[in-house]
Amino acid sequence: MRQAMSVVALLTWVGCAHVGQGQAVSLQESVTEKIIVQWRRQSPDPQSVLRQQALPVQPGDDVGALLGRLRTALVQTGGVGIAAPQIGVSRRVFLIKHGTRPAGQPVVVKAYLDPEVVWHSDELQDDYEACLSVAGVGGKLPRWQKLRLRYRPESGGPPEEVELADWDARIAQHELDHLDGTLYIDRVVGELTSIAEMRRLRDEGHKARGWLK
Repeated sequence: MRQAMSVVALLTWVGCAHVGQGQAVSLQESVTEKIIVQWRRQSPDPQSVLRQQALPVQPGDDVGALLGRLRTALVQTGGVGIAAPQIGVSRRVFLIKHGTRPAGQPVVVKAYLDPEVVWHSDELQDDYEACLSVAGVGGKLPRWQKLRLRYRPESGGPPEEVELADWDARIAQHELDHLDGTLYIDRVVGELTSIAEMRRLRDEGHKARGWLK
């Protein structure tokens, strides 16, 4: 287990002034596919860790190493959340990058160990999502607008609770699905779109909500 949780080496990222936005996205997607477990829609593997119920954190787990791997992968991929199964580790652990919507807030990455939903709103909110583990596509789906999580903090203290809303609540539900072997594509309403079209539609909606200028 400790070997599986050893910290991955950082990939070297070279930023060049002449690299266009489309090329930069392509490079980042290439990095993502190398370090994130992928779900191949054309040749699905039902035994993939992405389709399994993740295990709770176990005594003796090197949680610090696991969180280090997750943080490294989150930085390398530019994601807003990541769950342990996405790096091949069957543990109920994920990270959320809080503060990305509305834009302009302080951004804080927080770890959640053995999270569970203890309350959620009846109100649903539609929005667009994509996934580091499902390359090239995005889609629209409903999520609870608010929820309350109970989780164990990485400090090792007693369980804590936090209430999340809107975009942060959506990220939490996306990552919770990963812990239960569910992918967002299982919940999409309508057709999947290209990543470019998903981002356009998502940002258009976020501007209408005042989350983006």
